[in-house]
Amino acid sequence: MSEGLTLASTWDAVDDVVRFLWLVTSRHLPEWVRHPLIAIGLTLLVHEGLQWLRTRFGESDEGNRPVQEIDSSVR
Repeated sequence: MSEGLTLASTWDAVDDVVRFLWLVTSRHLPEWVRHPLIAIGLTLLVHEGLQWLRTRFGESDEGNRPVQEIDSSVR
């Protein structure tokens, strides 16, 4: 008999990652390293959240691009 590989659920994996990050950032790093890492992490989280909202509610990237004008003068 062979035993199957048991995978953790997505939420279990997220919980493990959050616990690891909490332990690293709360106890084992000096403040001068910890605070910039927390700021960068929160900035990335907000950026990804806003990106998700843009794609979720249908704002396309094409609306942000300038329109190129074509020179149609005939010589």
